[in-house]
Amino acid sequence: MTALSYLLLSVAAAGLCYWLWQRKPRLHAEAQGALKASLVALLLTASSALLLGLANWGASHASVEHAQRIIGLAAQHMSLPLLGLACLLLGRGLRWKPVIWSQIILGLLAFYELSRYLEWQAGYQWLVNLIGAACLALIAFLYRRQDLRVSVLCLIGLVSLLTPALINSTLPLASLLNSSLQASWLLPGFVACALAVGLLAEQAHNSQTDSHRSGPKAASDS
Repeated sequence: MTALSYLLLSVAAAGLCYWLWQRKPRLHAEAQGALKASLVALLLTASSALLLGLANWGASHASVEHAQRIIGLAAQHMSLPLLGLACLLLGRGLRWKPVIWSQIILGLLAFYELSRYLEWQAGYQWLVNLIGAACLALIAFLYRRQDLRVSVLCLIGLVSLLTPALINSTLPLASLLNSSLQASWLLPGFVACALAVGLLAEQAHNSQTDSHRSGPKAASDS
C-alpha cells in the first residue's frame, strides 16, 4: 500500500507538471518564473516518490538509494516553500524577476548546508516549511471571498502536508526522505497546492495580455 501511495504521487506530480507547463505561454515573464519554481518543486516530489516507491518493491540498490536521499532532502526542504511562495506571488501579482527564483533555490541549498554545520537541521527544516505554509494560509485568507476554490485548495495543501509531522512528532515532509505510511497524506497535499498554483496563474494580472495592456497605459500616464 505504501509503494502504491508513492507511485500514485509520482504520477500525479508528473501529470500536474504537464498541466502547469501548458499554462506557461499565456503568462508574463515574472509569472512564468513562479510557475517554473512550482515545476521544480513538483519534479523533486515526483522523483523522490518514484524512487521510494521502487525501493518499496525491492527495485533498488546502493546508487539508487544515494540518489533518492539527495533528491528526497531537496524535496523535503524546497517543495513546500517554493509552492507557497509561487501561490503568494501569483495571487498578489508581485513582479519578481525570474532570476530571483534561482537565487531562492540556491539560498535554500546554501542555508541547508549552514544548518548542517551549525547542527540546526531540524529547526531549519521547520522554518522553511512553515514559511511555505504561511504563504498558503495568507492566500487562503485573502481569497476566501474572491475565489473560494483557491482558499480551499491552499488549506487542503497546508493541512495535508503539515499534519503528519504534528501528529507523529516528526519533521515536515519526512516521508519524502524515508519510506513511511504517512505518504498517503502527500497526494492530496501536493495535488491541492499544484491546482492552487494553476488557478492563481489564470488571474488576469498574470497574463501577457494584461501586461501588454498596462504597458501602453502606464507609458501614456507618465
